[in-house]
Order: sequence, then C-alpha cells, then structure tokens
Amino acid sequence: MSYVEFEKSRKDEDWAMLDLHSHRHYEIYFLSKGNRSFFLADSLYKISAPTLVVIPPNAVHKTEGQSFERHNVNVSEEYLSVYEKHVLDKFALKFIKLSPQENKTLVTVLNEAYNVNPHEKFSQEKFRSVFSYFVYLISNLSVDLEQPKTNVNNAIPPLYLKILDYLNTHYAEDITLDVLSKFFFIPKPTLTYNFKKFIGRSPIDFLVDVRLTKAKQMLVATKKGLEEIAYLNGFSSANYFGLIFKKREGLSPLNYRKNQIAKQ
Repeated sequence: MSYVEFEKSRKDEDWAMLDLHSHRHYEIYFLSKGNRSFFLADSLYKISAPTLVVIPPNAVHKTEGQSFERHNVNVSEEYLSVYEKHVLDKFALKFIKLSPQENKTLVTVLNEAYNVNPHEKFSQEKFRSVFSYFVYLISNLSVDLEQPKTNVNNAIPPLYLKILDYLNTHYAEDITLDVLSKFFFIPKPTLTYNFKKFIGRSPIDFLVDVRLTKAKQMLVATKKGLEEIAYLNGFSSANYFGLIFKKREGLSPLNYRKNQIAKQ
C-alpha cells in the first residue's frame, strides 16, 4: 500500500515506547524539543533536540526519556520517487543534528501538513507536495556522524535481533515458544531467559504487543470487522482478540476504534 502519514506528539512526563519494534515503512523521526534515549539497530544513543533520524524498513528501534516534542513522518517504499528513496537511504541510520534555523524551517513545513484537512479536495496532492519539499530540505542537511553512544555493552546480540525481526515480520502466523525454539535452534529456557534479559519481556508477550499494534492500526485505518482483523494479526478468534485487547488497552476494540476516529 502506498501512503504517507504526518504525526506530531508531545509528552510532558517520562515516556517510552512499549517495546523494541520495527516496521516495513520508512520513519523520519524528528525530535524538535527535549532529550531522548534512542535505541537503533543494536546500540543505544543519547540525542537532544533538534535532531532528525531516518529509520529504514525493518530496523529495530525504541525511544524513551522525559518531556519532549517529536514529529513522525511514516512513508511506504511504494510512495517514494526514485529521488526520495535515494535521499532517505543516504541518510538512513544517521543522526542529523539541526541548527536552530533548520529546526524552525522543518517545523514550519510540517505544520503545513498538519493544517491540511484529509477530506478536502486535493488533500493527497497537498500531502505529496509537503512531503517532497520536506525530503528536499533533508537532502541539504549536514550529517553529524560523531553522535556519542552510551550503554553499548547492553547491545542486543545479533541472534536476538533476528528473533525480533522474525516476530515483527511473521506476527500473523501461528508462533509459539516451541516454534521459535526449533526455528532458531535455542532451548526454550535459554530463549526465554535471554529474550527477557535483552528485550525486557518474554518472546510471546512481545509478539502479542506487535499483534495489538498492527490490529490498532487496522481498527483506525480500515473498516474491517473484528474477525478479519483478528485473523490477519494472528489471533485465534475475534473473542480471544477482544479479551486480550481489553486486558491490555482497558477498552474493547470497537470502543477503541470509535475513540480514535472521533479524535481525527
């Protein structure tokens, strides 16, 4: 599916993503205010605003820290022109430290996207114009390659990065601890212990989080029914999906859909 999404978020307290994750689209992460710890690929970085990071498809990442303001531009590879893909690939996995003027310019451009009514005539053409100009501005930024790393000794081993990628890619399949153990040739106790050590939760808990994240996206972005959403995201039934969803989110999938659509 071809798409681009613009999102702004501000938090005034300590906040972290639920888990390490990856996705199949490009993510342009733009920290405009505050400081963050940023886990990317297999290392942890400390970054301060204003900084921009281009995260390519399937790159494992996570952020956490205190109060901040950030902008996200999510774009599918199919949406990109040859030039836009060249620019994003060129700057992928690099931390771009911005000058105050560059920060102001990028925020101004993104505000143009936020001001577009997605239901108005020519809205998609406007989003396309803003995105193309945004990428052009990125192409003219200088790249700071000396971003200091911290806690490198806590880097996730390559094998467990592969497991993370597998869970993010095959989440819709029938995955159990036995399946993971056999596929990666790791005894179940060792797999569970080390996964919790490096990721902070069990493999199955992580898998459920991935499935719920994908399901929430479908609830808001599509009109699919609960049975289809449950099936497409690896849940055994709509009832089980509803029980897990309510336990984790505090409300039913349908109420979640209504609340999120009302905010748009």
